[in-house]
Amino acid sequence: MQKRKLQIFLSSTYEDLIDHRLAAMEAILAAGHIPAAMEQFAPGDETAWEKIKAWIDESDAFILILGGRYGSIEPISGKSYVQLEYEYAVETKKPFFAVVVSNAHHEQRVKEVGLTVDERENQQKYKEFRNLVERRLCGFWSDKKDIKTAIFQKLPEWAQRPDLIGWVRGDEATNPEVMNELARLSRENRELRAAAGVAAESFCGLSFDALGGLLTERQVSQEDMHYLRNYRGITLSESENHNLLDVFEAIFEQMAAGLVAPDLGAFVALTALGLTQQNGIDGVVTATEAGRRFRNRLLIQKRSAPSPG
Repeated sequence: MQKRKLQIFLSSTYEDLIDHRLAAMEAILAAGHIPAAMEQFAPGDETAWEKIKAWIDESDAFILILGGRYGSIEPISGKSYVQLEYEYAVETKKPFFAVVVSNAHHEQRVKEVGLTVDERENQQKYKEFRNLVERRLCGFWSDKKDIKTAIFQKLPEWAQRPDLIGWVRGDEATNPEVMNELARLSRENRELRAAAGVAAESFCGLSFDALGGLLTERQVSQEDMHYLRNYRGITLSESENHNLLDVFEAIFEQMAAGLVAPDLGAFVALTALGLTQQNGIDGVVTATEAGRRFRNRLLIQKRSAPSPG
């Protein structure tokens, strides 16, 4: 019997919900399915929007995480890309679910984080969009755990639907048309990331320093480090504490060649940040175009750093 992995398109604003997107991706992967997360696209790029729609078409279901921001505006419609993605999923009758930040938690986030998590420029559009979402199927979140719980509850229901195609392992797919479709989807994934590349000196929508800071802050679990040292031959110091930047730099060459790896938390996080991508068919992890540019910038920074002493 073929084991389907559903592809779930994950929609949200980015910078204010990085950790929440990561939590959602972890939940989707833990449930045995594949997150399709748009971590980088250039606002105003019509070609990118067309490809985004194609990727929604090719996904089996759609999840929206709505926080307190409206998101980047698509110039022709005047709506945010997040709203366009949501409306397109509903219009095309894609199975969907939304989780909306509770009012109380949003107020708490504003107090703790600041106005960067609150919509300032398009308050009326945000309000109208939120009202639209709340009129349809949705839940509310006050913590990342709420998002994970909602996903764990919804995915088994979707997995039982016979009309959702999903992906199957290459060695289980007996129909050549299925193999061709999966290869095309993988190619579209790469083209989308290339077409949606952000401007120079911007990496996955963040500055070099901001992305480096995020990677440095996030620690890698001991379980991940055990796997990387013992099964991937990754050379890192014996320090108990390593961060994502350490892992990204140490394993880059293997990713450049295509790395077969389990769903380690480190790779989930790097994918959530747009630095790596995973082929849903065979699990091969590779660096994205943004990941390669970021690594090159790291090398330039190290070469230009003054020698100690």
